[in-house]
Amino acid sequence: MNLSFVKLFSKRPARTSRVPHAVSARRLLGVAALALWALAAVPSYAQDPSPDSDDSAMSAPDALGAQTAEDQKDLPDVPLSSQIVFQVLAAEVALQRGQPAPAYQTYLALARDTHDPRMAQRATEIALAAQSPSDALAAAQLWQQYAPTSERAAQLDASLLVLSGKPDDAEPLLARELARVPNENRGAAILSLQLLISRGPNRVGGLHVLQDLLKNDMNRPEANLAIARQQIAADDAPGARKSLEQALALKPDYLPAALTLSQMGPEERKEGIASLEAYVQKNPKSHDARLALAQMYLASDRLDDAQKQFEIMHKDNADDLTPLMALALIDVQKKDFANAQNYLEQYAQKAEKTPSADPGQAYIYLAQLSLEQKNDEAAGNWLNKISPTSQQYIPAQITRAQLLEKQGKPDDARKLLASLQSPDPRDQALIARTDAAILFDAKRYPEAEARLAQATADFPEDPDLTYDYAMAAEKNDHYDVMEAQLRKLIETQPDNPQAYNALGYSLADRGLRLQEADKLVEKASSLAPTDAFIMDSVGWVKYRMGDTTDAIKLLRKAYDLQPNAEIGAHLGEVLWKTGDQDQARAAWREARKLEPDNDTLLKTLKRFQVNDL
Repeated sequence: MNLSFVKLFSKRPARTSRVPHAVSARRLLGVAALALWALAAVPSYAQDPSPDSDDSAMSAPDALGAQTAEDQKDLPDVPLSSQIVFQVLAAEVALQRGQPAPAYQTYLALARDTHDPRMAQRATEIALAAQSPSDALAAAQLWQQYAPTSERAAQLDASLLVLSGKPDDAEPLLARELARVPNENRGAAILSLQLLISRGPNRVGGLHVLQDLLKNDMNRPEANLAIARQQIAADDAPGARKSLEQALALKPDYLPAALTLSQMGPEERKEGIASLEAYVQKNPKSHDARLALAQMYLASDRLDDAQKQFEIMHKDNADDLTPLMALALIDVQKKDFANAQNYLEQYAQKAEKTPSADPGQAYIYLAQLSLEQKNDEAAGNWLNKISPTSQQYIPAQITRAQLLEKQGKPDDARKLLASLQSPDPRDQALIARTDAAILFDAKRYPEAEARLAQATADFPEDPDLTYDYAMAAEKNDHYDVMEAQLRKLIETQPDNPQAYNALGYSLADRGLRLQEADKLVEKASSLAPTDAFIMDSVGWVKYRMGDTTDAIKLLRKAYDLQPNAEIGAHLGEVLWKTGDQDQARAAWREARKLEPDNDTLLKTLKRFQVNDL
C-alpha cells in the first residue's frame, strides 16, 4: 500500500503557511481511508492509459522507419531524396536546439508533400511534446488520412478530438476502435473509453457520445458504471445513481459500482454499505469485498466497525500488510500509540522480508508517532532505518530537516533540503514548502516569499504552494499578490475552504470590504463547518461588523474545539471591547500559556497596553 507522504502532513491552520513538524492522528487516519479507497475502488483495467511511445525522444531514423507490417501497407511510393533527408536532419537539429515550431512545420510540410504517414506521425509527436494540442490534432488527422489502417493514428486522433471538446467528431473513430476489442475484454475497454471521454472539456457532449456508443451494452455492469461516472462528471447525480443501481442489479457484488455509489453522499453511502454487508455475509472469504466494506466504514467514521473488518482480514491472513497498516492508523486515531507502534513494527518486519513491499512506509509513521510523543531521538532512529531505495527516503530527509530546525539549526536544515534530488515534482514541491516554512519560522519573511514565488512558478498547479505563497505575501504586506494567489486557488479549487477563509479573514482584519469578507468566510464555513480556525474567522468578521454577541459565541466555541493562541487573542479582544476586562485577561492568559510568542497575541496585548498577565 503506497501512501503519498504529501498527504501525511496535518491540515494547516487556516491562516498560517507553516509546515507542521508532526502529523496529527486524525490526518494519519484520513490518509489510510484515502489509500484504502484507492486500493479498493480503482480496478487495474480502469487505470489511466499511458502513451505507447516517448513523444520527445524519437530520432530521425525512428521517424522514417515503420514499426509494423501493417504500417508498411500505408507507405507511399516516394523516393528518399537528398532534399527530404536534408529537411529531416534540419528539423531534428532544430529540436535539439529547443525549437519545436520550425521542426513541426517542416515535418507537416513533408507529410503534405509526400503523403508519408511517418512524417505526420513525427509532426504529431513534436506538437504533443510541445503541449500544443491544436497542432497535434492537425497533424494526427493527416497521419490518419495517410495511414487509414493505423490503430495508433486513429486512437490518437480520437483522443485529441475529445480533448479539444469535439467528442461528436471522435465518435466514429471511437466506435471503430471499440468494435475491434474481443468480447472477453470489452468490459475493461468500456471503462477505459469513459476515462478518455472524461478528460475532455465537453462533459455533457461526452456523455451523449458514450450513451450512443454503449446502447447495445447495457446488459453489462461495466457499461452502466461507465455511464454513471460520466454522468457524475456532467453533474447528473440522479442519472448516475440510477445507472449505478442498474449496475448492481446486474451484478450485486460489483464492487466498483458499490464504491462509486457510496461516494455520492450519505444516503448513497448507506446503500453502498448495505450492499457490501450483504455480499460479505454471503462471501466471508472475499478479501476485496471486506476491504471495500472496511473502507466505507472509515469514510463514515465508523472506526469500530472498520477495525473489526481489518481484524478479521488480519486473522485470515497474517502476512497481508494492508490490515496491519490500517489497524495501526486506527489506533493512532484512538490515541492508542502503544498498540499502533506494535502494528507498525509488525508491518516493518514483514515488509523487510517481502520484495515488493516498502518497510519505509512503516518507519516514517513510527518516526511521526515518536514526534507526536515529543521523542525526537526515537524519531531520528526510525528515520535512520529508511534506505535510499525506499519511496519514503525523500520524506524521511524532509522530516530530518524539520528535526534540525527544531533543534535550532535552520541553516543545517536548509542545507540538507538543498542536497535532496528527486525526479518527482511532488517531492520537489514539498522540499520547497518545507524550506519556506523554515524561513518563516526564522522570521525571514521576504526570503520565504521569494522562495515560494519561485516554487509557484515551477509548480503552478500545486495548490499548497499557491496557498503558502499567498500567506507569505500577506506577511510582507503584499496584499495584491496574496489576493491574486487566493483568487487563483478559489478558481481552480472552488471547494477549498481555506482559500475562502484566508481571503475573508485578511480583508476583515484590515477592515476592508467587510460584506465581501463575511460572504467569503461563510462560504468557507459551509464547506468546513467544524473547522475551529474558520469558525474563528467567522467570529472575527462578526466582531469587525459590530456584532459582538455572536462574535463571542463563535470565538468561545472555536476555542473549545481548538485551544489556540490566535483564537484566544481574538476572544480576549472582543471581551475587552464589551467591557469584560477580567474575562479578557483570563482568555489572554490562557492563550499565552499555549504560545507565548504568538504574533497576533503579542500585537493584541501591545495594542491594549496589557503588561500584567
